Amino acid sequence: MKKRIVIPYLLLAAATVVSLFFMFRAQGYQNQLQKKQQINERLTHTLSNYEEVTRIDSMLVEGNYSGALSSYNESLTRLDDGKEIIPLHIAIAEKMMALKEEERQLDTIAAISVDSLTASAALSSKELRKYDSINFILKKTKVQLNSMRKQLQQKSFGEYLTFKSKKGNRMHYVGRVKNGQANGTGIAILDSGSRYEGEWQDNQRHGQGAFYWKDGEYYVGNYANDKRNGLGTYYWPNKEKYVGQWKDDKRNGKGTFYSKDGKEITGVWKEDKLMDQEGKSRK
Repeated sequence: MKKRIVIPYLLLAAATVVSLFFMFRAQGYQNQLQKKQQINERLTHTLSNYEEVTRIDSMLVEGNYSGALSSYNESLTRLDDGKEIIPLHIAIAEKMMALKEEERQLDTIAAISVDSLTASAALSSKELRKYDSINFILKKTKVQLNSMRKQLQQKSFGEYLTFKSKKGNRMHYVGRVKNGQANGTGIAILDSGSRYEGEWQDNQRHGQGAFYWKDGEYYVGNYANDKRNGLGTYYWPNKEKYVGQWKDDKRNGKGTFYSKDGKEITGVWKEDKLMDQEGKSRK
């Protein structure tokens, strides 16, 4: 009789454990789904902001400097992402407006000079030098303006790609593309929420760039073969930083660590550890 009584309780306990297992598992899946949805929403929002900046850039390329400047200033208070680059674009717009105004003034001066030349057949050598100087400045200004237009056009417009890094992270990339891969300058946002801004070669971070983590840490410096290599600076949220050499994402070579209390530690690092002259790691 006792065995008959015990068996239902065992079955009930087993059923309870199984139910709890599936309940916690379902909750885990739900949390993962929510995180992915948040990342996707953040990514969509960020890309939308950069598309807005690109749209304004197109106004600059078309020569609508005042309209672009007004839109930049408006987006500076409205957009969450892209605020790091908007002040630079505002400065470019102001510079191009100044160059355009200088070009207009020089055109007017040149026209007046030509009229004067027509009215007076005999000009002194001083007046001729002044006229040649005005023409030279006018040509130089036009060259500068066209150069800035071309540079802005190259930097503003790009393509959108998705691919995986060597570490298996999915990258959402907007920037220059060659042979179907990220080549040149561009921005990539990872599913984790981190982002990289800088130079690329065949879908790998290569050249100058900056990587920002969600926790506030960031790195600015050289990359090679998708890893931190060469000279670079790593920043921590507590105001500490390391400035020095890197190899394969680790501190290797000469460098200086700046602590939050103002102390500086200069030496040679190996595999992320500070070494003394004897080659032993400091504890």
